[in-house]
Amino acid sequence: MNRPLQLPGMDQDDLAQADSLLRANIKQDFTEFQGMTWSDRIHSVLGNLWDFGLKIVVVIAIFLIGRWVVRRIVRLIDFIFEKRHIDASLRSFVRGLVSTFLYLVLFYLMIAWLGVNTSLFVALFAAAGLAIGMALSGVFQNFAGGVMILLLKPFRVGDWIELQGQSGSVTDINLFNTVLRTVENKTILIPNGSISNSIVNNFNAARTRRLEWTVSLEPGTDLVAAAKALEEILRSDKRILDNPPVEILTGKLNINSLDLIAHGWVASADVLDVFSDVNSAIYTGMPSKGFRSPSSKTTLVMDGGNVGPVKCFE
Repeated sequence: MNRPLQLPGMDQDDLAQADSLLRANIKQDFTEFQGMTWSDRIHSVLGNLWDFGLKIVVVIAIFLIGRWVVRRIVRLIDFIFEKRHIDASLRSFVRGLVSTFLYLVLFYLMIAWLGVNTSLFVALFAAAGLAIGMALSGVFQNFAGGVMILLLKPFRVGDWIELQGQSGSVTDINLFNTVLRTVENKTILIPNGSISNSIVNNFNAARTRRLEWTVSLEPGTDLVAAAKALEEILRSDKRILDNPPVEILTGKLNINSLDLIAHGWVASADVLDVFSDVNSAIYTGMPSKGFRSPSSKTTLVMDGGNVGPVKCFE
């Protein structure tokens, strides 16, 4: 059993009316054709073929001119993106997207010139676009995030970043995800849609970074001498910059110790190495200069026959 085609925005009454109108037009044309002589029929057929041939010629011309315009527009987009140093993957995707859209417009103009009813094609394109958009909403969100990352450049390939509980070096920025390489040599793919809506900590955004060391000293230590010794240890590492200068501050006053805080600026690429090396230098250098950290020991205290460990500080 044949069922009528249901188009978006048309109910059964509209379809029945369109069907009856089409049948009436066909019947009228057929009646008129039967009433013609053979000579009139031949002239009518030849005239229709001539009109159709002219339309075909015009359609071919529209296609050739339209294709030339589309190529010029795509080349212009390539030129603009290349001049602005836009990422190659984004450039390729946008070029394909614009080219497809323009060819669809060209196809619409061609069939409209031929006299074909375009309402069906518009309805089909709209329905297909809506269905595809709903099915690929997550993909489009990741694509939009990738476009924002490539345009705004909150981080670049080679930067060390931290986001969503993950940290690593950026090895690749695609249109739909960003690839990180961790210190354990793990590869992590993070969707760009989530990156565009989260906090990103970029450790390489600036050329220099400030490092901080905290050194605890035992009570009675000469703070001036200890601060001078700590400053000498930091300045002995040539990777620590002279400007801004090394800074030594008095920190927290604890029950059994006093903290000194040292600040030094280094190049972003040297952060991990300098922090580790200076820690080792402080650990060996400060005691050799007579400055020790507070130590603790455990003693046994007799109290009414009960023996218990008590933590005492020296």
